Amino acid sequence: MPLEINTPNKLEYQFHHVFGSLFTFKVRCANDAHLSLATNPVEENPMYEVFIGGWSNSKSVIRKNRQKPDVAAAITPCIVDANEFRGFWIQWSNNIISVGREGEAVAFLSYEAQDLFPVNFIGICTAWGASGTWLIDEMPAPVPSRITRAPLAVPRVPVIKGNHI
Repeated sequence: MPLEINTPNKLEYQFHHVFGSLFTFKVRCANDAHLSLATNPVEENPMYEVFIGGWSNSKSVIRKNRQKPDVAAAITPCIVDANEFRGFWIQWSNNIISVGREGEAVAFLSYEAQDLFPVNFIGICTAWGASGTWLIDEMPAPVPSRITRAPLAVPRVPVIKGNHI
């Protein structure tokens, strides 16, 4: 069951913990579905941002550390819609960030990040005149591996009763 999240028309990320290197979601908004790839659940460098349907729903970009110039861009007219959910995926592995549409294996946007940091959180928001509703596929936490160790030997110390000076 996907998690439903509403985002106001506000450039303020709502962060969600991620495991692995793939994030899938659906979004319903008129324009400017923004995502942040971050190590921590805060807006701080280093981070990569992905804007889907920016510039009046005409373009999508990847931006590093909230600064221009964009490191990757693609013309994507009407990629998001205010009346229907559209599905997407973001993958980060082997120093490559890729963004694609649900059901399509080939990314419409990608960037080779020479210095990709551990991505532990994804931030989502909508802005520039758009609010949105997101359906995020819940990601199970990794199952911890069971480590079996031999019991530690505890040396026995003799207990001596009485007064000792």
